[in-house]
Amino acid sequence: MARFPDEFSLDEVTKEMLLAVIEKKKKWARLEKRSALSQAAAFAGLAAFLLYIIANAAAMTAWSERFAWFFAAPIHILILLLLCTVYWLAVYYKGKSEKAEDDFHALRCEIIQKSIDLWKNEEQWNGRHRLFEWLKREYDINLYYENS
Repeated sequence: MARFPDEFSLDEVTKEMLLAVIEKKKKWARLEKRSALSQAAAFAGLAAFLLYIIANAAAMTAWSERFAWFFAAPIHILILLLLCTVYWLAVYYKGKSEKAEDDFHALRCEIIQKSIDLWKNEEQWNGRHRLFEWLKREYDINLYYENS
């Protein structure tokens, strides 16, 4: 769980909103990583399987021989099912990642829009840029502009 340095005097509502945006950023990054790894595994597995098929079926002259050879071994079907599952997993994580990104950006924009209410007194308002710089440096969260 994230911990804010003592130099930032934050009320509980602001602290909870900032902790929530940090957690949503971490979740988004985790899902993006899983999506990329699943895509890479699906691509590498498909490439290796196609190379295996091409190398073994090249000696056969007729297409019917190639089909008979492919479907004679149940392991080929299992490998295809495994590759389809890994590809489905990549699509699943991609969708989850996009939803997590939308949730993160929605909360980030809400914080930006409510910043006048969150940093009420002038001292907090003038010191919020240090908090924003810390969030940018530590978690790569930009609270300066909504379009970033």
